[in-house]
Amino acid sequence: MSRALFHAALYASLLLCALGLLWRMAGWYRLRVGPDVQAVTLLQRWLATLRGLAAALVSRRLFDLLGALFFDVLLQRRLYRSNKSRWLAHWLMAAGFMLLLLMHALAALLTVKLFPGYESTRNPYLFLRNLFGAMVLVGMAMFLFGLRRRRTRFAPARPPMAAAFVALLGFVLLTGFLLEANKIVSPQAFYRMAKEFNGSADPAALKPLRALWASEFGVAFDDLKEPITAELMSQGRALHEADCETCHARAASAFVSYPLSRLLTPIAPILDQAQAHTWLLYLHVFACFLGLATLAFTRFLHAVAAPISLLAHGAAPPQACSSAGRATRRALALDACVACGICDAQCAVAPLARYLDNRYLLPSHKLVATGAGEMSLRVAEGAFLCTDCGRCSSACPVGLDLQDLWQATRGDLAGAGLPAPAQWVKTRSALDWAEALQSDAAPQRIFDPDAREAPLSADRSSFSRCVQCQTCSNVCPVVAHSTDPAFAVDLTPQKVMNLLRLGLRDLTLGSSMVWSCATCYQCQEHCPEGLRVADIMVELRALAVQRLGGVRSRKELS
Repeated sequence: MSRALFHAALYASLLLCALGLLWRMAGWYRLRVGPDVQAVTLLQRWLATLRGLAAALVSRRLFDLLGALFFDVLLQRRLYRSNKSRWLAHWLMAAGFMLLLLMHALAALLTVKLFPGYESTRNPYLFLRNLFGAMVLVGMAMFLFGLRRRRTRFAPARPPMAAAFVALLGFVLLTGFLLEANKIVSPQAFYRMAKEFNGSADPAALKPLRALWASEFGVAFDDLKEPITAELMSQGRALHEADCETCHARAASAFVSYPLSRLLTPIAPILDQAQAHTWLLYLHVFACFLGLATLAFTRFLHAVAAPISLLAHGAAPPQACSSAGRATRRALALDACVACGICDAQCAVAPLARYLDNRYLLPSHKLVATGAGEMSLRVAEGAFLCTDCGRCSSACPVGLDLQDLWQATRGDLAGAGLPAPAQWVKTRSALDWAEALQSDAAPQRIFDPDAREAPLSADRSSFSRCVQCQTCSNVCPVVAHSTDPAFAVDLTPQKVMNLLRLGLRDLTLGSSMVWSCATCYQCQEHCPEGLRVADIMVELRALAVQRLGGVRSRKELS
């Protein structure tokens, strides 16, 4: 490959990568999520970052920062706690690519200085290069297999560019192994090596060496037909030890490329005639450059943003941040998300996403909608039905403070005229809503108590055991504050259960108790019959959004 072309392509891809990173990182200081940070200026955000960094470096927080670097960034401790199989797949890919970068791609700049006498065709480097590549392949296979198993109707959003980037990474590995396999089997590569180290490329003069390399190194000489004698092998070994042994290990050490070279043996002459070593090198190198140039414009920016998020979390807890710091962290979270879906699996209202057929109840989709600035009724429904249980934040492998992000998003939605359902439901009494449902001519959804997705509020076995002991009402903090007119409720939890027993579920949907419920689970934990009172309250909210929202839009009840 022309040195001038190589350097031109390298510098161009580095420039595009640097510009892309600067543009995306500038977005962390431009984007504002939440009404509380709208007045924060760019200068304030920059100063908050510098102050936080300085405070971490000159205080005891430095040890927390170093701990986050080692345990969270390098060892990926958070991901290990959440999902061990995914941790293994991710670690294999990350470690394999990083080691390939340091000991192969940057060999001329780094490896030769760290390891004197380095030769890519010697061991352990020949073996290690295959090992690192195999680690990436195994990690990608584990990741794709797990992704296929976990694929659901509401799988985390992954733009087409993400799949294209994964395909590009796979292409880089494939062309790398093919290039090495072609070098192993190619007579042309042998003659170039012999010319450099032996001083001759004459097939007749090199016959003993050719015999040895055909037998033990896998070179496919199509003109080496007669049987190879022991004497010829002995002569070849003497030439090999004099000219080649210091730089070449047996090709079998390349445990991925060598078996692949055996498959290429029948077509080795054709590959040499087609100059395969040239175009495979171009494909491999320029695929690497393309990946470098496009990194900042894909979802794989998380390779940069996620470590920064983890370090920021280690340097200072989210609750210790100023409003300027929170503004930057919220914007950073949108790029640091790895779209792993672990938060969706832990989400307390995930069953409601299927029940309401609304993906925006799930954290991963809410995050995408926030990043896109999407404002719609469906997004608002998902944002306001969140119970703030905190499971998504606790399980996040990159330490995102998702609860803070959801609260900020709700403020933006309310400011855009999309308030919480509780606000428009409470404008009318429960009886008014029930009467509106009865008079509404729109077809109602028929619930099958035996269906897999049937809500608890439609299954009589989930509340028929209620003995009306009022324990749930006695421990309810909402009922305890109901003497204050500002927090008054029309029904107690015990009365909600009784209405369900009487088959008057429509009368509960507009109840202020359902919408004032703090989801503290005190009622559920203290119920002597073990009824899932709090879960039923959450389901009633979801049902109310679906049914009362339809009535509201059709009859303009607001």
